[in-house]
Amino acid sequence: MFCKSQNVDLSITHLEEGMIIWKEYDNTLMMIGIAKGIPEKALRNLMDYSYYAMVFCVGISAINKIKNIDRFKRELKNCYALIDQLLEAIESDLYRFIEAVLCSESLAMLVKLNEFSLQIGSPFCSILVRQKIACGTEGWWDLDIVDRKLLTVLLNASSTIQQDVPVFLPKKSPGIAYRFISIPITQGVSICALCGAEPPYDKLQTMSQQFWMNEIDLLITAEQNYPKNYPATIELDSSILGFLLLNKEHSKFVISRNVHLTSAGKRTLSGNHRLDILRTFYHQSVEAMDDLFREGEKIVNLEQYWCSDYHKCHALLEGPNILCVLYTSAIPTPIMRLVTQKTLNTLISDKDVCW
Repeated sequence: MFCKSQNVDLSITHLEEGMIIWKEYDNTLMMIGIAKGIPEKALRNLMDYSYYAMVFCVGISAINKIKNIDRFKRELKNCYALIDQLLEAIESDLYRFIEAVLCSESLAMLVKLNEFSLQIGSPFCSILVRQKIACGTEGWWDLDIVDRKLLTVLLNASSTIQQDVPVFLPKKSPGIAYRFISIPITQGVSICALCGAEPPYDKLQTMSQQFWMNEIDLLITAEQNYPKNYPATIELDSSILGFLLLNKEHSKFVISRNVHLTSAGKRTLSGNHRLDILRTFYHQSVEAMDDLFREGEKIVNLEQYWCSDYHKCHALLEGPNILCVLYTSAIPTPIMRLVTQKTLNTLISDKDVCW
């Protein structure tokens, strides 16, 4: 506050074991982030998304025209669960992407989803398998990643997948609320849509159940891709412990903690540890390099390697896709590129997979 009164912009100060970041939003809210042991970028992302979560729940008008601070605090209660979700994943979350699942059934589901979108009058529809995007309409993918990210965070923060809540999309519509609808069709598959005031939820639910009744087998088959998150028909190299596939065009990713056995018959690395290694590799190697060239230059077939006594990582960037693969340490380093290229082709070449 002292610096601002002196026309000095102080955005960050470093402590012995941490940092403090200040950021003002819309000349109304001052947010202060205090952290240690995490990158500055991660804290800034958390602060930005925490602000977006406030807009998401109460709208930009309520933030720009705060008349009663106590009432404003009460209105913000709904966003606390979203911020908690963001806090839990501050270091590992891929803020520029939402999680998806690869399904051989996604093209057939997309055809039906487009028909359903016309029937309910909403261009913003998607199908989720265990809270992961299986396919979405063109309008859904046209939404800014911030809006799509907060919608998925809302689903993960809720105790039920049945939703009918007003939301203000920070990028598309910060001043006028949409209704966010989530309707479970099977135990693990749900239909999501952004709608206006009509039709009411019970009518939408009836329409959804009737429309998808003849497609239940298709949805159940798609659900069976969980928890691998890719079709059972795809066979990966035995040296692969896990992979992280990202698509920059649609800002989505698929991550899989494949379970493989060593020749001794013992599992190597726990499943969660594999995911952590893949995310860390992406953040510290691939994303860091991508940020350097984000303005102006184009990167073609950029590769990154990590090697340790326990595992190896390799990343391949090709077009809009990035594939990060975690290998056993036994694989020869020169062979990794061949296996990664083959794996990328295998994952995205299926014409029925809407990747």
